[in-house]
Amino acid sequence: MCGISGIINFHKKVNLELVKKMSDLISYRGPDHKTFWSNSFCAIGNVRLSIIDLSNNSNQPFVSLDKKISIIYNGEIYNFKEIKKTYFPNVKFKSLGDGEVLLYLYEKYGIKFLEKIKGMFAIFICDERKNKIFLIRDRFGIKPLYFSYNSLLNELTFCSEIPGIFINENIKKAQNYFETYRYLVLGLINATNETWFKDIFQVKPSTYIEFSREGLKNINYYKLEDQIDEEKDKNAKSFFYYKSSIGKKISETFDQHTILDVKGGIHQSGGIDSSLLVALTKLQGKNFDTFTFDFEHERFSERQSAESLAKKFNLKNYSTKLRDIELIEYLEKVIKIQYEPFSSMRVLSTHHLYETFKDKCKVILDGSGGDEIFAGYRYHTIAWYLDMIKESNSKNYKERFLKIIQKHESLNSNEFILGSLLRLFSTGQATEDGSTYWDSNYLNKDFLKKYNHNPEIKKPFKSFLRNAQYADLFYLKVPRSLRYVDRASMRHGIESRVPFLDHELVELLIGLPNKFKMFYGQQRAIMKYMFRNVIDKKILFKNKKTLADPQSHWFKTSLKPFINDLLNSQDMRNNEFFNSEKIRVFFNNFCKSKNHVNSFFLFQVVNTLLWQRNILKK
Repeated sequence: MCGISGIINFHKKVNLELVKKMSDLISYRGPDHKTFWSNSFCAIGNVRLSIIDLSNNSNQPFVSLDKKISIIYNGEIYNFKEIKKTYFPNVKFKSLGDGEVLLYLYEKYGIKFLEKIKGMFAIFICDERKNKIFLIRDRFGIKPLYFSYNSLLNELTFCSEIPGIFINENIKKAQNYFETYRYLVLGLINATNETWFKDIFQVKPSTYIEFSREGLKNINYYKLEDQIDEEKDKNAKSFFYYKSSIGKKISETFDQHTILDVKGGIHQSGGIDSSLLVALTKLQGKNFDTFTFDFEHERFSERQSAESLAKKFNLKNYSTKLRDIELIEYLEKVIKIQYEPFSSMRVLSTHHLYETFKDKCKVILDGSGGDEIFAGYRYHTIAWYLDMIKESNSKNYKERFLKIIQKHESLNSNEFILGSLLRLFSTGQATEDGSTYWDSNYLNKDFLKKYNHNPEIKKPFKSFLRNAQYADLFYLKVPRSLRYVDRASMRHGIESRVPFLDHELVELLIGLPNKFKMFYGQQRAIMKYMFRNVIDKKILFKNKKTLADPQSHWFKTSLKPFINDLLNSQDMRNNEFFNSEKIRVFFNNFCKSKNHVNSFFLFQVVNTLLWQRNILKK
């Protein structure tokens, strides 16, 4: 795991000192080794966090014998051992690590080598034979890669994190109002190639950028939808056939994700995804410690169930608690680290966990992606129900649907159905638990009119549920979750791995016939059946909690004076986005209400104001 940066200009020699400053700015991503390299048209830097092969042999860049091809990258190639055996049985590799295979694969297959690798990666390739540069991001965008392109200078600047790009003095900090609109109106984060800053972009997942003297090209190299054959639903095989094939793939994926030469751990909540990771750890004979964040409010605490599961498998569990008194200071601290607005106070607890246990391990497995691939969000039940209506061979689907929706913690059935339909067929109206949160009257009309931009959210499938899962994977949930985890972990020199986002596993589960995705009263049916004799049923057979953290409680209690001051500040009164008076009235009513009121939009307001104050104006 690493941080990478660089500047490319085909018309003049690049100042290597600028790249050194970029690397210094992200040195926490790779505290073990720092390397710089340059040629006639580019300068690059790499900071390394040593995970596999701790020797200097795995230091970057990887350079061809004729010095014409050089590669640096951030990430892990999980099938590197299989690649060495299959494609290069007679090659004597310099290192025992994973990254060196990229050089040999590129020399042999060109850019099509991407078809052969499994992993998380942000890759830079300089090919002087063809006078081309490639910037490549993995299929689901697990590892970040940002860039800015100056067409007048034909100059490309890239970095693992946005702040490094501003080292190039030709790039100025300015707010991208279209991204602000997507955040405040549509609830989207990292859903397009744009960022909160004008002229700074991210390489999109499943995409690479080809840069040459002729300019810039964006090329999509992977499409999940091309790997799914929905016609197979009509002739579905047995439940046990899919259980077996998915079980084997989960085991294989987990085994590949736990190849490391340093201490590993698991980010363990009391939820299903992390519980599955804990169970797999023990089933495969690993001995990872587990780490849990906790709250002062017992209603939201998952520590007890996390400790219980760890004890069952004879693993150590460590927990950390972010105290209410620390919230304001820690909120501003996390905003500076994330550098772009985020979606929930829960992100603070993730940061606190990685900061607290940074000396306990160097790799932590994270359950991100589990709800998306197993169809675990509450609103997925509506999509599944619509699919079952269409499928003539489905039995008792209405009864199965009603058993699930009756278990909602904060909404009655009608409220849940309405909110879920809004979530399914529009963007920015409701959260994944089916609760609505937004009113256009809270925003200034001129802002809404001027910056209106609804990005296309592709719906490539016939199935409502698959389209919902696809949207969560590429637009709604996974992009933002991956950014949060990357910044929280890498800030403290820890590599976070997400086994559920192995692309072959994702393909299997998205392609799973929909009728097997939910049973009576239970989502994620096939996974629960698979591990019913391994994981405690009290954990396994509970559906996802709709109220997972005390954000609303904090807003009404310990954070209330702070938010009141913020909403009455000059920053708020002069803000071009918000109808400040209506938002103040909403907050007052929110604090007085004894019923559950969704705090998602309120947090967006707070986060935007603090981002402008702490990042944009600095």
